[in-house]
Amino acid sequence: MLRNAILAAAESSRVARIVEKAPISRSVVRRFVAGNGTDDALRAARELVDQGLRVSLDHLGEDTVTPDQAAATKDEYLHLLKALADAGLTPAAEVSLKLSALGQVFDQELAYEHAHAICAAAAAAGTTVTLDMEDHETTDQTLDVLGRLRADFPTTGAVLQAYLRRTEGDCRELATVGSRVRLCKGAYAEPESVAFQSAVDVDRSYVRCLNILMSGPGYPMIATHDPLSIGAARLQLA
Repeated sequence: MLRNAILAAAESSRVARIVEKAPISRSVVRRFVAGNGTDDALRAARELVDQGLRVSLDHLGEDTVTPDQAAATKDEYLHLLKALADAGLTPAAEVSLKLSALGQVFDQELAYEHAHAICAAAAAAGTTVTLDMEDHETTDQTLDVLGRLRADFPTTGAVLQAYLRRTEGDCRELATVGSRVRLCKGAYAEPESVAFQSAVDVDRSYVRCLNILMSGPGYPMIATHDPLSIGAARLQLA
């Protein structure tokens, strides 16, 4: 239910209002969604940074279908990054972004241009950007944009999803010097042909991918609430 609530809130403003008000899902959304605007994001970031934590903020919204929507999302990120810098929250706070929100669905080059502008703003603010992963059909496109962005902004991070069968290979490709990779389990409904279906198989894949990333010279980021996976990461650090 947690996954469905978060995805619903991200993809539809109407569904988001329903999810936020429903007693069962409201607490789930509040746990992971800071609020409706920049002020809410700054407040949540401040609370976490003051606890010594690092923060990544993601602007949620409907999938963009027009250039104007993509440009509006880019502008929201530029505004957020300036606000984070002005509040003294960088570099502890960075931003994550979905290329679909920047127009990837209808114009990959436009999405790259918007992502490049956001990376430039992040660099000026003294922080970084991480590219989120979405469904498996966009993985190659996202990794292509990542490579282009890293030519100008080497600290640009990537998210990899352990439930995809291809991810071990992607981990080997990205486990390089200075490469920031956030490893998560995955949140989309994917077919068996491309993704592990059972929780046990996903957990095993996560540990295998984690071992690859932590054995390399890059900068792995652990994105899971699973105590067993966190324990595996701690063993790697021991």
